[in-house]
Amino acid sequence: MTTNIKNEALSLVIMAAGLGSRFGGDKQLASFGTNGETMLELSILSASRAGFSRVVLVIRPELEDALQGIFAAGLTAKLPSDFSYDFCYQAMDDLPPAALATLSDVNHRLKPWGTAHALWCARDKVKGRMAVINADDYYGDSAFELLFSGLNESKTDWMLVAYPLSLTLSEHGGVNRGVCLVEDGQLQSVAEWTDIQQSPSGLVGICQGQEGVLSPSVPVSMTCWGFAPDIFLAIEAELIHFIAAHGQEAKSECFLPDVVQHSMATVSIGDGGISQKCIRVKTAQESWFGVTYPQDAVWVKQKLLELLNNKNNGVISD
Repeated sequence: MTTNIKNEALSLVIMAAGLGSRFGGDKQLASFGTNGETMLELSILSASRAGFSRVVLVIRPELEDALQGIFAAGLTAKLPSDFSYDFCYQAMDDLPPAALATLSDVNHRLKPWGTAHALWCARDKVKGRMAVINADDYYGDSAFELLFSGLNESKTDWMLVAYPLSLTLSEHGGVNRGVCLVEDGQLQSVAEWTDIQQSPSGLVGICQGQEGVLSPSVPVSMTCWGFAPDIFLAIEAELIHFIAAHGQEAKSECFLPDVVQHSMATVSIGDGGISQKCIRVKTAQESWFGVTYPQDAVWVKQKLLELLNNKNNGVISD
């Protein structure tokens, strides 16, 4: 049973601590919009228009001054007066006590512990329900409208805004995507497919070592989630297990889809009885844009400028 709870404030969490090693710099600060906006600025503006009232950015400490400058240079003026923002750091040693107890130190680490850890680091800054996205991806207004409406339909369910595969492809080669199995509007599983690209027989990719054909309309996950506060309990359990198994590795990462997958498979006992986590899926119909390599930047900026200019001029394009 769903309940309308629109009066509760919703937060947007943006994971912005990535190192951008393949890109060759901080993608979080790269300009892509018609007025030089970063991807995260465009997302914050979209979220505000949809009804979100707060953003929490998970960052590295050295990014804070530059991001504070973005707000001061004009972003704050574009937001409602009651819209607030905050920062938190994705610190290597910010782990559940039971996980931290298994490590003598974190000096062996070459990168943070992954997207599940990034959200964990925001736990003291976020109260209530939240949307969670990447800082360096463009999702479009409709994604945030779907997140806002979906989070207001239930206090307890989690949700995913997925994209048709055809709207997430690159002109520069194969892409990796989490291909979703959805039944009756609920997520059943996410399978990792690699090197998805156009071929004479259609869209082909590799899953578990086998090549297969994919429908252009199959929904894929692009890190656009909606969560209730109990996500932090699920992440805590996942991080404890993950650190015990992989804590001594230099680059291993704990990912949010793994937390979601395990939560769907795990039976929990709560006030409402025995249940498994439900993840509802809504599908966006706008193109998603993301940048991995430097050569992607020019193409993505061109496509994004075309899209934003068409929106500003009232033109609807596919």
